[in-house]
Amino acid sequence: MEFERSIFTAPDGAEIKYIDVGNGPVLLYVYGMGSSITSATALVTALKEHYRVIVFDQRRYGDTAPVGNMGIHQPAKDAKAIMEHLGIDKYAIFGYSMGAAVVFSYIEQFGCGCLERVILGDMSPKLINEGGWNLGLLQGHYTRGMYEADLDIIRNDYRRFSMYLTEQLMFKHTPDQEREPYTSAEETEARIMAKEHNPLIRQALFAGMVDLPEEKAAAVYHYWITMASADFRSILKDINVPTAIIYADPGSGYCPGTAEFMRSQIPDSTLCPMPDCSHMAASENAPLFIQYLLDFGASR
Repeated sequence: MEFERSIFTAPDGAEIKYIDVGNGPVLLYVYGMGSSITSATALVTALKEHYRVIVFDQRRYGDTAPVGNMGIHQPAKDAKAIMEHLGIDKYAIFGYSMGAAVVFSYIEQFGCGCLERVILGDMSPKLINEGGWNLGLLQGHYTRGMYEADLDIIRNDYRRFSMYLTEQLMFKHTPDQEREPYTSAEETEARIMAKEHNPLIRQALFAGMVDLPEEKAAAVYHYWITMASADFRSILKDINVPTAIIYADPGSGYCPGTAEFMRSQIPDSTLCPMPDCSHMAASENAPLFIQYLLDFGASR
């Protein structure tokens, strides 16, 4: 099922594609890296009978071109501008993975004045593990040295970076479990092929994360540098609306301890665990994932 796209012209002239479907309380969904309106179709279909769901293709993703400023702070601005364009001044916002980083940036820039509820999906407020912080990316294993090396790899060998990140997010890990080595794209792909036997899952992830046109691959650099270098821990206490924290357990990109830390910092927050799941929890247990979203809306 394809939803009809509308076009919002941002203040800088960029044309942002978005959908506005369904009825009920308004839910603005901000998807994660490698996703799009198209890949969100199943989730939107499940939600649109209960919510008025708005999703936009971020710059470089889906049907929106990689133009103007990019990185997580720009889609936060675009989200606010789209909702103002639609005349919606109260809404819930749901961000998953990188989308949750966009939500953090939104709150840092604009506060929670327009937000009725916040839903954060499997994300950390700080990705780089350093200075005693070990609740970031790769369950505490992603260091500043790895981040700085990745910036060069993204520019010079994007397929290697994206294939490794895909592998690390796809398969369940625990914080004390040894991580696979950072190898060539070909070696990493061989490991993925040996472990993931569902070709549809592999194809969907490769299409969104790995097999990108050159201009879209280049844009990932801006998203990664703004997301991985950010530290949103200080703004968690400013989220003064009911908040749901959906997290994978044992996880892969992040660990349950990350969600527990956010729960301790956000005043009115609820933990929503996805048992026996990796970062791909939305596809691994779609019924529970959707039920959390419906229950959180129903409890308004």
